[in-house]
Amino acid sequence: MPVGPPKAAGSRPIPRSSAVDLQRLTHMANQIARNLAAQGEAQAIDLTMQHLRDFWDPRMKAAILAGDRAGLNPIARAAVEKLQALLG
Repeated sequence: MPVGPPKAAGSRPIPRSSAVDLQRLTHMANQIARNLAAQGEAQAIDLTMQHLRDFWDPRMKAAILAGDRAGLNPIARAAVEKLQALLG
């Protein structure tokens, strides 16, 4: 079994330091929110929050919850706030 940094879907190594890079996480959350926006705002917020909860690594969730939310679009920001309320 190979040892090294985790690999993304495209088999490129993900350096551990970038896994919790807030700028990258903000970009990713915004992409998820944009893709779900056609569902309507309330559902997009719920689905974005569910995606973050279900698929993001605990380090990623911790970083986005602790970070500055100024760069998040309104749906992503509301999803992160909802996730924070859910996780406490």
